[in-house]
Amino acid sequence: MEHSSFSQILLGLDGSPYAEAATEYACQIALNYNATITGVAIIDQPGIQSSSGPVPIGGTHYDVKLEDQLLEETQAQAKAILNDFAHICDAREINAVLHADTGSPVSELIEESKFHDFIVIGKRSSFEYNANETYGTLERVLKNGLIPVLAVPDAVREIKKVLVAYDNSIPASKAVHMFLLLGIWRACDITLLTVNDDAAAAQELLGNLGGFFESYGIKPSLVTRSGHPDTVVKSYIAENDIDMLVMGAYGRKSVREFFVGSVTYHLIHETEIPLFLYH
Repeated sequence: MEHSSFSQILLGLDGSPYAEAATEYACQIALNYNATITGVAIIDQPGIQSSSGPVPIGGTHYDVKLEDQLLEETQAQAKAILNDFAHICDAREINAVLHADTGSPVSELIEESKFHDFIVIGKRSSFEYNANETYGTLERVLKNGLIPVLAVPDAVREIKKVLVAYDNSIPASKAVHMFLLLGIWRACDITLLTVNDDAAAAQELLGNLGGFFESYGIKPSLVTRSGHPDTVVKSYIAENDIDMLVMGAYGRKSVREFFVGSVTYHLIHETEIPLFLYH
């Protein structure tokens, strides 16, 4: 068991394969660092209330009954999800806290995050009652959240090789700081990558960043590339069998662009490895 500078992990649970993978990642970290996991299952009451659409004249009574039925069914599903999670933690002797929250999924996750060090969540999720598995919850948590996010695909892999994509933006700098302060992947093979057509500026930037990592006892590899950032990063991940990507939540892009065309958006959607994100 390793010494850590964190103690509380927040885990989003929705019963999907992505949540199952998130559970395994969270459990591995908790075991290694003696951390507590808070598993959160959310009853999307606003989504349930809006699911029936307009109520015809005289239909209010039946609409209320249907809403109550749907709430009961969703509460039962949340209870089953949390029970499964509790059994996993009991079997592995992991400290766990179970929360069944009622409300807007994104709002509840952000509220819970106020008292946790980071959140582990599937890249795709089905927290919202009326939605199929989507990336929407993750994107809104990144936009509005308070703590780093480990966003994972629906399969688990051992994290040995980490790529830090750095563009000197504030979000990227925050992601680097949190990655180093948490110290979870400090023993991994870490590569720092910057994409910049100005080779001299790129070398200077990576020199400063590499020195910062070395102050934490880490000797990273330094790589510069030119081209379009998301294309370069995706290619590097594939060519070098990278296991996890670290980056700022939306780099130099505006919050609006985050949803329609940012580097982060494409890398969330188009990579099959965990992403450590912060903004």
